[in-house]
Amino acid sequence: MASDSALPPVIGAIADDRDGNALGTVTTVFLDDVTEQPTWVGLTDGLHASSDDVPVIAPIADADYADGRLRLGVPAEAVRAAPRVSQADRLSPDEEARLLAHYRGTPAVGAPQRTTTLPPVPPANGPTVGTAADSAMTRTEERLAVSTVVEPWTRAVLRIEEVTEEVLVPVTITRQQARIEYLPLSTTDSARTAGETAEPGVQRATSTSGWVTLYAEEPSVTLERRPVERVRLATGWATEETTVTQELRKEQVELTTTTTPHL
Repeated sequence: MASDSALPPVIGAIADDRDGNALGTVTTVFLDDVTEQPTWVGLTDGLHASSDDVPVIAPIADADYADGRLRLGVPAEAVRAAPRVSQADRLSPDEEARLLAHYRGTPAVGAPQRTTTLPPVPPANGPTVGTAADSAMTRTEERLAVSTVVEPWTRAVLRIEEVTEEVLVPVTITRQQARIEYLPLSTTDSARTAGETAEPGVQRATSTSGWVTLYAEEPSVTLERRPVERVRLATGWATEETTVTQELRKEQVELTTTTTPHL
């Protein structure tokens, strides 16, 4: 882990010794000024300790982070007996030399030529640690911010298609009709009729008038194509209500008790 530049979210995690015994909460991670690699972690007693407390320093080399817990490669006795430091966010060269000598089991010969400082390393999805004066925690949750963007969703084009429909149009027509007209007989007609009286037993011949032609009107249909209107493609905005569904995550505060030994 000491050679990995991508620091996992160990701040706020529970630190265990090499045998799995709980040591405390990781409140500080120290990076080397030259290599920018994590070299030390600061441990504070308690599950939700404050980052303002001066921590106990332990090496992060050969440590293993999994399931929110950081297992160190040193025993609990060495961590409890480690030299104390004066600041919570910085190691002086002398302090680092004493820590190296303590965990190596050799006396400090001299201070290193570089110092180890703490750049800001925010926790990623880890628990939020309160301040030294206030033990309250900050709970976060996701909020849904909904806005609209204009994007193309379909294409439209005008196309003319011919359809057939039945139309009923009333038409008035006129036709000639034949009728019988009766006229009074004159003196000449009466004399001629008397002279034409048939003798008894003699059949009279049938007489007809000339044929008369009758005329009638018939509907005459003529189809013609004419322009009736102009059509063009236009766009407009229509408003409708829709529903957005999204799953949101939020933190919940839980109280956990443990028999963690004091450092």
